[in-house]
Amino acid sequence: MFTSLALIQQLTHSLAPPVCVLCGAPGQAGSEPWGLDLCTHCQTACERPTATSCDGEQSSVPTGCDAISVLFLYRPPVDRLITQLKFNLDPVPARVLAMLFACELRDVRAQFIVPMPLHPLRLRERGFNQCAEIARHLSPRVKVPLATSLLRRLRHTQAQSELTAAQRRVNVLGAFGVDRRHPLPQHVALLDDVMTTGSTLAAAAQALKAAGVQRVDAWVAARAIRGDSNINPGGLDSSSGAT
Repeated sequence: MFTSLALIQQLTHSLAPPVCVLCGAPGQAGSEPWGLDLCTHCQTACERPTATSCDGEQSSVPTGCDAISVLFLYRPPVDRLITQLKFNLDPVPARVLAMLFACELRDVRAQFIVPMPLHPLRLRERGFNQCAEIARHLSPRVKVPLATSLLRRLRHTQAQSELTAAQRRVNVLGAFGVDRRHPLPQHVALLDDVMTTGSTLAAAAQALKAAGVQRVDAWVAARAIRGDSNINPGGLDSSSGAT
């Protein structure tokens, strides 16, 4: 006997079946009416962080953050998901990443999701904030509202991918501010697409803590490892990614 979800999927998939955003193969039914636009093969190829895959780096929590959740390692084919979203204006990867993230997050207690902000100049150049796009799809799935204007980027900083770890920390000092016109939550989830050293996440978290936020959890779609030969360098050219 079909469940109500199965019946809905039978109808929706006859109209617009899910198609893998990476290889074009049939997607998966998943747990939502329109399914998941990622095939089982490509999902299996998306490498998850382990205790040894990053020499312990993936478990390190950026300064100012109280916890971190990392979905994938920034290696093929995950790098293509990120770059398609970031540079090709493709909205499908944002939905795919949000659906996968929602399946992984447990016991979510944050009051708001705060997407890592872009500086207005970079936002006008790109046309959208990729972190906000992921957060927009994730918010209803984990039932946590967005706070897109709480955290602001005050300085148009140099791309982090061009800098050493020490330079990255200096580059983002004082780069963030908090809009105090809004009620300040006690607990937020700071969402970023790619993290390498964690310098940008640390600077953003410290700005939130200085304003009075009590707890900041970091939610990261992909964890890049500096010096990793599997990394596509073009995918790290970002003012908010590869933090």
